[in-house]
Amino acid sequence: MNSTAQETNGLYPMRVVSRLTGLTADTIRVWERRYGAVDPERTDGNKRRYNGSHVRRLVLLRRATELGHSIGQVATLHDEELRRIIGEIGPDIDSQVSLYDALVEDYLGAITSYDVQRAESILTRTAAILPPMTLTLEVIVPLMRRVGEAWIAKQLRISHEHIISGQLRSLLGTLMRHTDPQPGAPRIIVATPPSHLHEFGAIIGAFMAASRGYEPIYLGTHMPFEEIADAADQAGASIILLSIARSCEPGEHLGLVAGIELLARGHEVWLGLPEGHELGHNNLPAKLLYRYEDLDALMTSQIG
Repeated sequence: MNSTAQETNGLYPMRVVSRLTGLTADTIRVWERRYGAVDPERTDGNKRRYNGSHVRRLVLLRRATELGHSIGQVATLHDEELRRIIGEIGPDIDSQVSLYDALVEDYLGAITSYDVQRAESILTRTAAILPPMTLTLEVIVPLMRRVGEAWIAKQLRISHEHIISGQLRSLLGTLMRHTDPQPGAPRIIVATPPSHLHEFGAIIGAFMAASRGYEPIYLGTHMPFEEIADAADQAGASIILLSIARSCEPGEHLGLVAGIELLARGHEVWLGLPEGHELGHNNLPAKLLYRYEDLDALMTSQIG
């Protein structure tokens, strides 16, 4: 996506909205003029500019019409009513679960057949309609678990994993750029420690932080502990979020413990780990987080 001033400020031109929603520009204009489906902003040159709420509503309307409802019947409904008629909310929670599971399986099906454009479209449209935390906890995290299962079962090749990595990195990076922290928002350093190259836990953590009102500073993978501490000092970040996805290699354990203790001398350390990781058995000066839900609860309590 090319960045314009309007896009950077969270407003999208018609060409981008058409791609995000899967609707043609002509359809969007007709739904706007004839049915009042959305009310976009206008530039000085009278060009339409749509925000995230407009995009999500257009996706909801598209899905409702795909289920057989006429646009005239649904255009005046509130977003919550639209979600109800397309099956996203209701008394039966299993319908939500099956919906998100279906999205994940559709995406993996597109990936395994190398239908890269369709896979990217599934991710982009899902991101346009779901709130950030729902996207993270109900789609992206289960997707990463399914990727791990498929990898173990030898259902995915290295090329598949690289495509998924690139698409998720691009999607979350774009979403973070469109999430503006509030003035004075607490800064949080996000990284993986030395020799740890799996970055998805860190990227997801940074995106969750941005969604909860923090200002994440993402340093990436394989970061020396001294560099992490220096970055936190220079940025005025009181919190450091480390992500560790694999078990310790022989001789690595003591170095990680020493590095975490170094960071904890001047900062609050949050450490994301898989369940049962050996570092969890140490009396580390860090908050240990085994689930993304734990991270979300901690961030909410801290910023609240």
